[in-house]
Amino acid sequence: MSEENKGIEVVKQEAGKLMAWAEELEVRNEEDYKGAFAVVKQIKSIRKQWVEYWKPIRGNAYKSWRGIKTKENEGTDLCDTAEGIAKNKAGSWRAKQEAIAEEQRRKLQAEADRRARIERERLEKEAEKLKTPELKEQRLEEAAAVIAPEVKVNAPAKVEGVSVRKSWKARLVNPSALIANARPGSVASTFIEFNQRAADSFAKSTKGNVTVPGVEFYTENLTSVRGGKNGE
Repeated sequence: MSEENKGIEVVKQEAGKLMAWAEELEVRNEEDYKGAFAVVKQIKSIRKQWVEYWKPIRGNAYKSWRGIKTKENEGTDLCDTAEGIAKNKAGSWRAKQEAIAEEQRRKLQAEADRRARIERERLEKEAEKLKTPELKEQRLEEAAAVIAPEVKVNAPAKVEGVSVRKSWKARLVNPSALIANARPGSVASTFIEFNQRAADSFAKSTKGNVTVPGVEFYTENLTSVRGGKNGE
């Protein structure tokens, strides 16, 4: 093992010891508080040594990866674009064929419903002419049982290895209407997400002096530690 590798192993061991120290750390008084940050400065120094060791290795690896990725993308980008164009054109054709098929199905279903209605009305009129309650009830039951069959039409052409399925999606078309209907417990309210970044930016710029219903502005302590001689 080279001296350089031995050195980084020592750094790793030190990092492990500091991890064990952090897990056992208890801050009970001011002396513990100050002592904790004294060790934190050591942690920052160890961290910097670890990062510095890997920096040139990471840099060379990244350059190699970026060169390979650039070459890879020259082909994959063309393939992906071509695939997208082909899928869109084929999908447009399929959508048109599905619309034609649905219109045909609707007309056939309407005709089947019409025939079923006529048959029901015929049986109901026959029932009115029957004199015995039993026969009349029987004929009315026959009328009620007349239901139009569900009409189905052939789907557009199928291609081996290609599957097409319907997937419902949603898009926002009227933000004002969504907000207006976002009452507590409503479906609309579940579509409203809190913009944490915008709210934090607003809190920083106003320092909590502007009230916004439903939002609490508060402060939190952000502790920074300057490293020692070898620290960051």
